[in-house]
Amino acid sequence: MPRPNGLRAADEVIPKLGIPAGQPALRIGDIAMYDRPIEHLAGQLDRAELELPLPYRAARLGFCLCFALEPVGANTLAAELTRVTGTEGVIWVVVWKKPFLRPGFLSWDDVQAAMLPTGWVDNKILSFGEEIYGTRYVMRLALRN
Repeated sequence: MPRPNGLRAADEVIPKLGIPAGQPALRIGDIAMYDRPIEHLAGQLDRAELELPLPYRAARLGFCLCFALEPVGANTLAAELTRVTGTEGVIWVVVWKKPFLRPGFLSWDDVQAAMLPTGWVDNKILSFGEEIYGTRYVMRLALRN
């Protein structure tokens, strides 16, 4: 997997992620620099490669940070992320910015098209550095338990 350059420091990114305290968290992908502060806030952080299906129980997680920086199916990824994250949880999907997007990799538009039909909506965008940015998704209020 190509590695992004110019990642922002954890103390700039972590406060903006909205990590729920005491809820299990998952980081998917090969970027580990935010793991320690996420684990500190969440209490538990699992790590996984971007291999689908994800090996986690349904609706288990309160926070999911997915670095979708390698080729993967958008609809399958959206289905898996929403399956493993609880309805009160938060999903962040990080992709390449347009100038750095490679053929066959997910764009922001691909992720939007896959996530919105699941009932999860975007409510924040955050730059993780020079080459990548993420979108935060939460379950629509009307669909929460």
